[in-house]
Amino acid sequence: MLLHQTNLWEARNQRLGTFSGGMKQRFGIAQALIGDPKLVIVDEPTAGLDPEERSRFHNLLSEIGERVVVILSTHIVSDVSDLCPAMAIIHQGSVVASGAPGELAERLEGRIWQTSVARADVPRYQETLPVISMRLAAGQTVIRVFSQTCPGTEFTAAVPDVEDVYFSTVHNPELALC
Repeated sequence: MLLHQTNLWEARNQRLGTFSGGMKQRFGIAQALIGDPKLVIVDEPTAGLDPEERSRFHNLLSEIGERVVVILSTHIVSDVSDLCPAMAIIHQGSVVASGAPGELAERLEGRIWQTSVARADVPRYQETLPVISMRLAAGQTVIRVFSQTCPGTEFTAAVPDVEDVYFSTVHNPELALC
């Protein structure tokens, strides 16, 4: 049953050393489920998996989560958004935010702003604004800012996501979105 559930039935006669990364992850889940636990803790479960294995693993964890409490420890924010009905952010040993991922993101509505800037201009923005994240997109640096009001005419309101929850909470601990 567990080999079917973890999609390892066809590989049941293979040596573990020949398994791909995704197969090893699924094997670890199968092992964890042998004793019919009430709680399973997984650490960075999708790190290093290709998109197909990642999708398969998400489906497996969702299925397991219907009957077992699954605690997911990860830095991959999309895993939290995709898999978790509840989350907590632990920063410097304390829980600084907790709740449903979507609800926490909604609390930031109207307070996340973004603009594209030249990479050389990023330090100027960081000196004067609460920049919570930045990423390179199409040769430009997209910065996201936490602010109660629009920080400038070049900014547009952004739809908050779980990554914004993480960055704004870690960079502004006084928010305490618990």
